[in-house]
Amino acid sequence: MTDPAVEAAQRAWDGDRRYHAYGYVVAAREALAPLRELHKLTTDELYGRPGLICDDCDHDWPCPTAKLIYREDEL
Repeated sequence: MTDPAVEAAQRAWDGDRRYHAYGYVVAAREALAPLRELHKLTTDELYGRPGLICDDCDHDWPCPTAKLIYREDEL
């Protein structure tokens, strides 16, 4: 059985070794990448609601998950 955290750390290490000192941050961001692909900002023109929503869960942006996986300046 595979461990997603171990796999993410390996991808981060293999990707760019210049960031060795920040490897834990890079690994954590790599582990969150699949969630970031699901929970991303979109407009709600299809449903006729004004404002911005999460593309995956249809909550107002930022959705509860986005608040956990994005830096504050990315929201």
